[in-house]
Amino acid sequence: MNRKVLVMTGMLIGLNALAAPSLAQRVTLRFSAHWLSEQRRPTINRIVDTWNQRNPNVQVEYTGVPFDQIITKTLAGVAAGNAPDVVVIDIRTSKQRAAKNQNVNMSALGADQLKSGFYPNLWATGTYNGKQYALPFVTDTRVLFYNKDAFKAAGLDPNKPPRSWDDLWTYAAKLDKKDGNRWTRIGFHPNFGDFGYDGWVTNAGGSLWDAGYDNPRINNPTAVKVLAWMKKWNDKYGAANVAAFKASFGGGAQDEFMSGKVPMVVRNGNYLSTLKQYAPNLNFGFVAVPTEDGKQDGNSSWGGGFNIEIPRGTDHPKEAFAFARYLATEGAKIWAAEQNDLPGYQVARLANKNPNFLKLAGNLKYTFVSVAPIYGAGVDTVVSKAVDDVLLRGKDPKAALDEAQATATKMVTEAQRNASR
Repeated sequence: MNRKVLVMTGMLIGLNALAAPSLAQRVTLRFSAHWLSEQRRPTINRIVDTWNQRNPNVQVEYTGVPFDQIITKTLAGVAAGNAPDVVVIDIRTSKQRAAKNQNVNMSALGADQLKSGFYPNLWATGTYNGKQYALPFVTDTRVLFYNKDAFKAAGLDPNKPPRSWDDLWTYAAKLDKKDGNRWTRIGFHPNFGDFGYDGWVTNAGGSLWDAGYDNPRINNPTAVKVLAWMKKWNDKYGAANVAAFKASFGGGAQDEFMSGKVPMVVRNGNYLSTLKQYAPNLNFGFVAVPTEDGKQDGNSSWGGGFNIEIPRGTDHPKEAFAFARYLATEGAKIWAAEQNDLPGYQVARLANKNPNFLKLAGNLKYTFVSVAPIYGAGVDTVVSKAVDDVLLRGKDPKAALDEAQATATKMVTEAQRNASR
């Protein structure tokens, strides 16, 4: 074990040796997250039970809330003065809640001392105006999955997967198959899988927003270039053919990759569990998402995930932070080992010895974790329409994005104006 890992391991032990503040009277903390399933619930129960055994004066009660309700219910609780003391919540929107004074400034409770133990890009998702309002818990990352047997049959070396956009184009041409005028296999298409247009813009070194995520810049040169590149793929196969081909994908073993219809696809790393369930004998590999120039950097992939926050209004901020700190560090070790989710706390990844898990964890250094703009509600829909106008209806990329930019600017300006009233 190298010196860095030893230091980080020591940090973990030291951090968790600092249990909850000693109290004469017992405190009960309410903790909410979206884990309700038979797969997830036992692990979060184990994490909470371990805390409760160590901290008899600060007990935690866990309540599972459906994923699609947890943000709404948490904010309703903040407004009514009865929010949970700690919550696991969408990583992309922590800054929105900080800007609206809906979560607690953890820097005032000592959070800044933990910063060096977390992946910097994940830590940044909870930072607002130089203060920390969230601790990263788990994240994910996108990678390129490829079918090794299809590579061999096409004369491609399965040990030399694509690294650049040009490679994707060249490899796809060798993997393509047609039956008359009908495509039976499409080697690759950037709009298949779950990377999306936004992901490819980031991969190319761009963004649809300015540096502060305050103003949209949807029609910037990189965004236009990426959409033109995606249109190039559609033009190659034919827009109608691509749409029909995509409609033929099914669930489980009939999805685009496992069915053999698309031998290269960018997907979330947790797709590994799906492959294990539905295609245990499929000969595949996965690598970092190819980039335009073949070089990897911190924006080559993207991920999402969940942060730990203390909603505004808690009566026990110090105790809540102690539990949040435990959950983000020692709890993350348990979660990584049992649930195979990538932890925000770097040393926690070592709790899982699976080679594929560690390979995905290594991809985090190439992974951008996007944040939701404070005044960006509805802009995603505007961008999606522009992409569809280009890929499905043949509109010029620059014209489509110029139109989207004008619409988005009006939306954001109006939202900013309403917020200042």
